Amino acid sequence: MTTTTVTVKDEVRPLRVDAERRRQALLCTAAAVFLDEGIDAPLESVARAAGVGIATLYRRFPSRDALVEAVFEAKMARYAERAEQAADAAESEVWGAFSAYVGEISAMQAADPGFGAVLIRPMRGSALFADAHGRAARAAQRLVERARDCGAVREDVRVSDLYLLAAATAALVAEPGPLPAADAARRLTDLFLDAVRGPHA
Repeated sequence: MTTTTVTVKDEVRPLRVDAERRRQALLCTAAAVFLDEGIDAPLESVARAAGVGIATLYRRFPSRDALVEAVFEAKMARYAERAEQAADAAESEVWGAFSAYVGEISAMQAADPGFGAVLIRPMRGSALFADAHGRAARAAQRLVERARDCGAVREDVRVSDLYLLAAATAALVAEPGPLPAADAARRLTDLFLDAVRGPHA
């Protein structure tokens, strides 16, 4: 009986490892397709690029949202963590925390347009990443209130202005015009920071 149990385990374990390896390969392929074509790219494109059938893709990820969540889970968690870190840092260095946070999120969008699209989805009623969005929104509110109270930003600055910047950056990255996307996003961010900077920054 002991020998049989070991044999069964030995047979099952490689299958699980192989399945996880195939899943990770699909995620890497999906990330590359989303980078090139956006997160609304046909899932057939993902399956074709991964060298599998669409049925195989759907067995592992039953919907587009499930695939998007798996691809951007770690990045969205980082986004929420970064907002919380900025809010905490603003207790001692307000303008530095605010400007660094705004610059980093803009750079993340420029590096990955798919992330930028996911970032602004709540404005279109999407429930994806509700926890990460909620954490980031609460932290951003603290950050803006702290910056406003200290005069680091103008008195009329609101947390919704950060979402306006994110939406503008996403659109700019999608169509950067004469500048590379990273340069265009950085220029827009610099203009935004100059515009909202307060007398005690």
